[in-house]
Amino acid sequence: MEKQELQLIKNAGVVGAGGAGFPAYVKYDAKVDTLIVNCAECEPLIDVDKLILQNYFEKVYDGIKTVTDLVQPERVVIALKAKYKKAIEVIETFKNRMTETVFEIFKLENFYPAGDEQVLVNEVTGRIVPEGSIPLVVGAVVANVETLFNVSNAVKNIPVAKKFVTINGVVDRPQTLEVPVGTPVKMLLDWCGIDRNADYRVLDGGPMMGKLIDENTYAVKKTTKSIIALPAENIVITQKMRNEKSQVKRAQAICLSCRMCTDLCPRYLLGHYLFPDELMKKLYKGTLADEDLEKFDFAYLCCDCGLCELYSCPVDLSARSLFNYIKSKLALMQIKNSHNRKDLHVNEFRQYRKVPVGRLVKRMEVERFDKKTELCSFTKIPEYVKLYLLQHIGARSIPEVSAGDAVDEGQIVASIPEGKIGSVIHSSIKGRVTEITGDYILVRS
Repeated sequence: MEKQELQLIKNAGVVGAGGAGFPAYVKYDAKVDTLIVNCAECEPLIDVDKLILQNYFEKVYDGIKTVTDLVQPERVVIALKAKYKKAIEVIETFKNRMTETVFEIFKLENFYPAGDEQVLVNEVTGRIVPEGSIPLVVGAVVANVETLFNVSNAVKNIPVAKKFVTINGVVDRPQTLEVPVGTPVKMLLDWCGIDRNADYRVLDGGPMMGKLIDENTYAVKKTTKSIIALPAENIVITQKMRNEKSQVKRAQAICLSCRMCTDLCPRYLLGHYLFPDELMKKLYKGTLADEDLEKFDFAYLCCDCGLCELYSCPVDLSARSLFNYIKSKLALMQIKNSHNRKDLHVNEFRQYRKVPVGRLVKRMEVERFDKKTELCSFTKIPEYVKLYLLQHIGARSIPEVSAGDAVDEGQIVASIPEGKIGSVIHSSIKGRVTEITGDYILVRS
């Protein structure tokens, strides 16, 4: 039965809906003592998880039961922030109707990044995931809310063809919508009333970890949690638009050697060997030559949370962008992470260095956009959908259709390469394949 459920999850193309898109059929093929449902949604301006809990908790619970059957945990924990009162009320009401309690509710403080897997595992279990490792190593599996929603569909043979997305920022009507995977971003911004005369830039994801995108060419992926349009002069945008060369020059010129980037780093506070200030000091003294890169392989431990870039640095430097540069260079040089310590201890000051989301919102100058959205109906069928062949961790999917083919909604259009980890891709609308490239399949309705 378990293998059958995993096969259904694989066939449905379920991947992590709230992060990097790890294929669920691989993640849930394990045995652990703790299953953690990640409802932290720690980035500001995003409401997907809490709205799914409020409106579809019974379906999420079906997903929890399926994954529980697979990983057989002794403890099932729904972890969400204490401030999500409506969602907690829905969950508690559901739980009170149950004859047998199979999960507990864990209320988190309102800090960032509470939703980081390794931070969340420590909060719930007190365990520390070893350097460069995953929660499975300490007996835990972390599952995102929408992923469990999709698991519930998968066991009913319903594939991942839709995605919940919060549209926020400089739009007249901020909303959370369920849209076809591959929906053009420009269409969603127009639906929510974007001011085309405004000078803005668009992010896929939250203001902390989101990536700048081109709204004219980009489309919704299985991992897209939000589309946020912010003013071009906003600190979030100006920081993300700086290139690596610019970041190096700025670090050389104005780093204060204050150590705040390290002192507030979530992974450093969990005991990991991660010291952003050491990197910045190196740049202060000179350039970062290729022969120096191996000394900074602790860059692999960076979780890309962005606190060193958008909160802790008093002069707006970015250790994160330089860590990402180092990681890409080390990968090309085939230098792997050498840090894998297991005997770790939480920093004695961690409890006092958790970054309150309220302060983060002020620092990022996004207070005026920090309003709760509602789950609204999206009734327009896109003229076309762009189905990316790589919107998950693993190998690029292989097209199973040709240009000119007619496809139905939910039909498989790309499959997993033989012997590889990946994801099946389904058409999210009924239409005709009009273009296939190395990166995507275009289906026009």
